[in-house]
Amino acid sequence: MKQDWLLLIHQLPPKPTNPRVRTWRRLQKLGAVAIKNSVYVLPFNDKTFEDFQWLKQEIESAGGQATVLHAGAVEGATDEEIIATFRKARDEEYALVSAELDGLTGAVREQRRGGHLSVARVESYEADLDRLYQELNRLIAIDFFEARGRSSAEAAYRRCRKSLLTSSRSRGQPDEESRPEGELDPARFQGRRWVTRKNLFIDRLASIWLIKRFIDKRPRFSFVSEGESVEGGITFDMYGAELTHQGEDCTFETMLSRFGLSGDRSLRQIAEIVHDIDLKDGKFNRLEAPGVSAMVRGLSILLNDDRKLAAQCTALFDGLHESLGKDESKTEETSTGKRTRRDSARKRPSRSK
Repeated sequence: MKQDWLLLIHQLPPKPTNPRVRTWRRLQKLGAVAIKNSVYVLPFNDKTFEDFQWLKQEIESAGGQATVLHAGAVEGATDEEIIATFRKARDEEYALVSAELDGLTGAVREQRRGGHLSVARVESYEADLDRLYQELNRLIAIDFFEARGRSSAEAAYRRCRKSLLTSSRSRGQPDEESRPEGELDPARFQGRRWVTRKNLFIDRLASIWLIKRFIDKRPRFSFVSEGESVEGGITFDMYGAELTHQGEDCTFETMLSRFGLSGDRSLRQIAEIVHDIDLKDGKFNRLEAPGVSAMVRGLSILLNDDRKLAAQCTALFDGLHESLGKDESKTEETSTGKRTRRDSARKRPSRSK
């Protein structure tokens, strides 16, 4: 199949050097490769066209010149040669990530053998793993032609994650057997693919936020049509899923219960709001429900994109969780103050008239 290309031809003044460095870094992040001096190429699609157009504006605002061209062929290079250049660039980057992951795995094993793997050190290693996982996902997003190094890097990530999970359990963190019957351990749901129906609304949006914030530190999401499936994915809020409506509970309520998160009062209040909007049965009569519903519907119409909608609603649910938590603290402070005043009044000696 014939490959179409996008070319960015640019020129920047030699000084100051900051715009030149910034442009080079942006090109690296976009996954572009150089085919000639100051001529960079990307495979043509809507996203890469938009990326190059934004970069063109940045170059011109820095006093440079830039042109974006859509080409069916590139003079002096065949499609196969250009694709090989892309794969070589990604393989080099995958190799760097794999080396860091293997180094991290080795450090974890060495510390565990020596008995020096403290909780603080495990948390530090987990932060390093999160950083490397983000870098791996960035590379996968710009791996336009399936470089061979990807499978090795993903395997290195899995080894490192397994080593850290083993270390976490050895430090006394609860495993599946010590949990209440039917309760799921979030440690076993890290870096997973989560699958739900397209055209997101309140229950699925809230569940996505819950997964990202409280269950899986490195989730990936797929949105499918009815009847579609994703191999190896964890399905939720769809027909046949384990994590979906159960009895009178919406999916968000089910997930709170299954992952042992019901002890968080703010999450329980969000569950009540989601329940009232999703099931429309007036069970909790939450005053916030109409407003939250209106905001989500408005964002859905404005964005018309499931991924963008899920990202925007993350801030909405973050704010709701924070607000409900503060309301709870104020209520407790008020109640404590009233009790203190009542106790003081009881202890204060009465004055004789």
